[in-house]
Amino acid sequence: MTPFYYCKKAEIHDRSGETVPAQVSIAPTGGLLVTVPRGFQYDPDSPVEIAFYDPIQGIALCRAALSAPLISDDHRSCSYRCRVLEHLAQDQRREDVKIPLSSEIGITLEETAGKDPLPVPPPEGTASLRNISAGGAYLLSKMDLQVGDRLFFYFHGAGGSIPLTAEILRIDALTDRHNRPINGYGCRFVDLASSYEARLRGYVFQKARQLYS
Repeated sequence: MTPFYYCKKAEIHDRSGETVPAQVSIAPTGGLLVTVPRGFQYDPDSPVEIAFYDPIQGIALCRAALSAPLISDDHRSCSYRCRVLEHLAQDQRREDVKIPLSSEIGITLEETAGKDPLPVPPPEGTASLRNISAGGAYLLSKMDLQVGDRLFFYFHGAGGSIPLTAEILRIDALTDRHNRPINGYGCRFVDLASSYEARLRGYVFQKARQLYS
């Protein structure tokens, strides 16, 4: 069977250093196809790094060769034959790559915060950002929050400040290192502009490659 037969989603690291989302499919004659936006920058003489999001194998970081570009009828995308050359790393999780963090942030309870134009109200409390992905984050805070609350904060680790609005999906009752009660908040990002999402995905991709390779 073709590797990643059930895979539908991937991310490609292009030569400009950006992370490009891709759709994965099987060619009529067999083999993998990856479909990317028309502006994708690619050197046919150099392999690319691709993170495949496979429902069975998890997240697989590979080096692959792309060939035989085929432009779509609407000229908005281009499909390439994809030949996997080497598996660099694998993570069995079935979701967006998360990277561990340990940074303090100021958070604001503001449903409309994070949308341009700013300003944003001053932080109402603090939290410890423990992990982040392109889709969400996990925070520790002494603030008393509820499922459904939306938190605004800035993430400063991706080559500039990214304004993020995160909706709380779950709450974990935990204790800190001094055995004092603290809450863990699992959140998903909402209303994230595509430019900020692309920058965040690129940052997470690079850090994950360093961690898992």
